[in-house]
Amino acid sequence: MQNDQKQIPESIWADGVPANIEEKDKINQQELLTMAVNYVVENCVVPKGFKIEQGYPQLNYPNVVMKRDGLLYAIVVIPSVYPNYVVPSNELRMQYVKQSKEQNITPLFAPVGYRSIDEDRAKASLVLKGDVFQTMFPGFIILNDEEQFDYNVKPENLFRP
Repeated sequence: MQNDQKQIPESIWADGVPANIEEKDKINQQELLTMAVNYVVENCVVPKGFKIEQGYPQLNYPNVVMKRDGLLYAIVVIPSVYPNYVVPSNELRMQYVKQSKEQNITPLFAPVGYRSIDEDRAKASLVLKGDVFQTMFPGFIILNDEEQFDYNVKPENLFRP
């Protein structure tokens, strides 16, 4: 008989916050961004039938340009580590929306959060290589060029492909 149960990944780290953590043990910002872009593409873009026009898992924007039904969407992916929630600055958002409008592209924001499954490492905001994380992604937030922007996830702000 075939075993259809998914194997739950295990962290290479013992429970709790390690006493001696070296910089090489931590996931850096570029690696975290790559994880977040890959998550968005693999779980939200491709399964919804979008064609990826461009992808940039780098610290510049947009990170992903996708197309479906003749419409283009540009995604800013910003990863956060629990309990933080990082959003684009107003200046970046306004510039990004302006550029998108000029090219007839819908600008989207993808907030991707990571939290260690270990409670102590989560409270310490640690993202260690070889650890296991909960990934939180509420959906794409449609950006606009209003002077003030509310990044709270509300149904009217979400793009639901």
